[in-house]
Amino acid sequence: MSFAGRLFMDVSFTRTQNGNVGITRTVRRLLNELEAIADCRPVVFHRSGFRLLARPEGFRCASGASTVDNVAGRLFRWLNSAPVRKIASSIPTAVLHKAWKLNNDLMFDSLSKDEAPLIFRGGDHLVLADQSWNYRGWLAARQARVQGANVALVLYDLIPIRHPEFCPPLFTDVFRLWLIRMLACCDRVICISEATEADLLKWCREEGLPMPCTGHFRLGSDLPTENAGEVRESIARFMRSSVPVFAAVGTIEPRKNYPMLLRVFESLWHDGVAANLVIAGRPTVEEREFVERLRHHPEQGRRLLTLFDATDQELAHLYTHARALVLPSLAEGFGLPLVEARSRGCAVIASDLQAFKELADGGVSLYTRNSVEQLAALVVEHARPTDGMRPAPMPLFTWNDSAKELVQLITKLSEVVYFQRVTDEQAA
Repeated sequence: MSFAGRLFMDVSFTRTQNGNVGITRTVRRLLNELEAIADCRPVVFHRSGFRLLARPEGFRCASGASTVDNVAGRLFRWLNSAPVRKIASSIPTAVLHKAWKLNNDLMFDSLSKDEAPLIFRGGDHLVLADQSWNYRGWLAARQARVQGANVALVLYDLIPIRHPEFCPPLFTDVFRLWLIRMLACCDRVICISEATEADLLKWCREEGLPMPCTGHFRLGSDLPTENAGEVRESIARFMRSSVPVFAAVGTIEPRKNYPMLLRVFESLWHDGVAANLVIAGRPTVEEREFVERLRHHPEQGRRLLTLFDATDQELAHLYTHARALVLPSLAEGFGLPLVEARSRGCAVIASDLQAFKELADGGVSLYTRNSVEQLAALVVEHARPTDGMRPAPMPLFTWNDSAKELVQLITKLSEVVYFQRVTDEQAA
């Protein structure tokens, strides 16, 4: 695929992270594909301007291992760990905000101090798809734009603003400030769903902000093929049960609504309904009490299985053998587990979020969010004996497809931005 100009992608936060989930997974997978189709180069944040990442090969490795394993990198991961976040929750927000600003300025400058400064030129494109609310990304983005680069912000959702009840107060304040500043120095905003794009435009109208040039693209899905030899026996045994197994996949955090899901299954078990549940997701400090409840649940290992460290191969095994994937979320910007499950022919039961409706096909059953009665009824319906037939799988949309769609959108929106600039200059 031809692409006019040089293409760069910010990986400042992702390269500090061990593991390969959420936005970190998205950044790694998009970079892998963008490198192949558009010669994309990874860059990292410094307050004086973005810098080229000197050793990107380790960053892009399939294992998702961090390339920053020096003192600064380890310190950053520790400062963002669950124990430290728990302590920080008792500190006044104003104090935390000053500490956040000082710490992140010094930390990210230190992490990128040995990388070569990048001088952008006209026709270059900079994609900001990382978690840049962890640093004052607008400082470097503004500099890139002054030098001639076209800057595109990838926006995942507005959950910290729309649903502050699911986020620490500091995060909501920081995210709102970050979004306002980034909108002021980006040429376009590319959202991961039509629902997120509509929400962004609505929020800009509510806040009286200039309407940004926007578009949306779809994230990819290409989990590895199921390999029984790479699945723990305890998982394989649980999924072989003669009782239908329902799976829930995603980080264990408040907006995922897992406590409600567990209550539904506890009620069904009490009523004698034969239906088992497996929950696969990383625990978070915000749900530490619920996580402990899961660990010590009387049905753990019997009718309930909790996986805090499931691999890609194990998730593929869940999708292949589960009667249905259940997504009881209260807020989402996209629905990657929905796509992953449906691509493998697994039925899905999901709350009626707009992001889920956007992706739903004939194999998805929607219910009114937070409705215990409707969710329970759908579980009972799917738990009934079947002849082994599963809904036809959703056509696979890979990360390569996603990267190509992103490049096409960047090109299209660049033309829109250029035309608007010319029009404005002529009007002036």
